[in-house]
Amino acid sequence: MDRSTYWLRAAWNDFLAFLPDLLWGLAILIVGYFIARLLASIARPLLHRVGFDRLIDKLGIAVRADRTEQGSRWGASIVFWVTMLIVAMYAADAWRLGAVASGIAAIIAYLPHVLAAAVIFGAALLFGNWVRARMLETNGTVVPGEAPAATTSQRPLVAGAIRAGILALGAFMALRELQIAEEIVTLAFSLTLGAIALAAALAFGLGSRDVAGRVARRWYEERLGKRAAASTSDDESHLITPP
Repeated sequence: MDRSTYWLRAAWNDFLAFLPDLLWGLAILIVGYFIARLLASIARPLLHRVGFDRLIDKLGIAVRADRTEQGSRWGASIVFWVTMLIVAMYAADAWRLGAVASGIAAIIAYLPHVLAAAVIFGAALLFGNWVRARMLETNGTVVPGEAPAATTSQRPLVAGAIRAGILALGAFMALRELQIAEEIVTLAFSLTLGAIALAAALAFGLGSRDVAGRVARRWYEERLGKRAAASTSDDESHLITPP
């Protein structure tokens, strides 16, 4: 009976010693939650005003994001959860959970790499969409020496291949920023880029055989015509006119 009473007293004393830290950690969580909500409520209209929804709409990540404000809502959610991660780290430190606090601190320290990777891939996606749109704007124009049908059929294929190459480059740059198996990422990037180039070359070559044949035939006929004209002028220069 005395032994069980001793353990109960020891547990009660430990609980009383931990109670201030428990209350302090709970206070940090509660206050931090309201701070996170406040920052999210500030970030949402601010992101909408600076044009973040229009940017998301241009990237094609969300449908009609400029009207639904989906991009600003995503940004506000990110601000909320990042703030809550910081709050949880301080709460775990107040509860003397050093391993948990260190793990959350490592996650927070890794977040700048995630943000940089997202910016890199977003820039690649925006640039790839812009290049494809600029190429497709001239879809109706006819290149001299090229058939209109061939121009119309080949231009979307080339535009899509260029966009795929830009996106592949952006994706592998983002993976390198995330520090995920850099050697494997470099090798995979080389193989992927080579495969895209080979596929585009094969598709363009197989689809443009007739155009290439007409261009080569026209060039050959022009060269023959120039040679015939040159030989005729040489023959005429050697003729001796009577006085």
